[in-house]
Amino acid sequence: MNHRLPLDIKVGPLCADDGTVFRINSKYMDVCDQPFCSRQWAVGGFFIALMGTGAAFFFSMTPVLQNWLASGDISGSIQIFAIFLPAALGFGYLTFHVGRDEFFSLTRRTIRFHRQEKKLFLIRRRRFLAKPGAGDICWEVPWSDRTIFCVHKGKMNGFNNYQIMGYVLDEAGLVERAFAIGKDWLGDLGLEYLLAQWNYYCTYMNDGPENLPSPMLYLSEKEDIRESFLHCVYEIDHSAGIVFRTIFMPAFLGLTFFRILSLSTCRAPIWPANVERLCSLDAGEIHAQPTGTTPIGWAATVHAKRRNEYPHFPRMEIIGWSGKSESRNAELWAEDTSPLNYEASYRCGAI
Repeated sequence: MNHRLPLDIKVGPLCADDGTVFRINSKYMDVCDQPFCSRQWAVGGFFIALMGTGAAFFFSMTPVLQNWLASGDISGSIQIFAIFLPAALGFGYLTFHVGRDEFFSLTRRTIRFHRQEKKLFLIRRRRFLAKPGAGDICWEVPWSDRTIFCVHKGKMNGFNNYQIMGYVLDEAGLVERAFAIGKDWLGDLGLEYLLAQWNYYCTYMNDGPENLPSPMLYLSEKEDIRESFLHCVYEIDHSAGIVFRTIFMPAFLGLTFFRILSLSTCRAPIWPANVERLCSLDAGEIHAQPTGTTPIGWAATVHAKRRNEYPHFPRMEIIGWSGKSESRNAELWAEDTSPLNYEASYRCGAI
């Protein structure tokens, strides 16, 4: 609650997207959930857990087979069996838990910000036996005080990392559902981008797309091999030099293989029919993007920026911002008490 993000008050001096948007128009905006940009790491974890399952199961069975083939004292075998069988079950659970959303699932779990309904529609999981019009499993989350959006701090490789988390409360005020929006932001500089990102989402929901800056890029809804490779490169470091990328090329190729393998078993999400009806666009929709010559994906956008056909650092300054500077504001949000709460701009306890 100390880091609750308000829906109607700006949380920083800038408004910008950091590569989370699929499409945008006057009715809705589609953005990615947090696992989308880093699913290759989850697939890597799946294979590690799978190998652990196989190894633990093998070692748990070996003593038993040995005693079946040759008589002898089985007490040592029982001890080994008691150690490795639970390990096999544990790794097996991790394999299923990590892999169920990465294989034979969905290529993306879109989060749709719907302005008119004041709701978020979230594709959560593939529905294999769907009735006509049911689509995939979809949550409806109110864009209201019943949903707590907050800055969530975690640790990654010894550094702070941040996410935009949403918590839906039930009638008793307890957390009923939780989800992560967008991506991970690493370090205090990443927190600056996160706050600018939240301003972007709120500006769209409150004021519409008319004055929004362009997103950093429009994510591709149909990834090819090149796009998957660039996801793996830029997810680690946007601005790394040629030497760094050359040294770590084997790692990039391995992660790309994991990402492609996962996506090749998945299909695009299917929205329920009632959501599709709410999101139908008029023929004269002028704010629908990406359309025409607008670049889609990392490769096309990078080339368009080099030709000066797409803004290099699209962002918008918040007019009338009276808070701290961008870096100092992020430092305050990283502390145990966020600046909005002790400057009385927003009452953290309101639900």
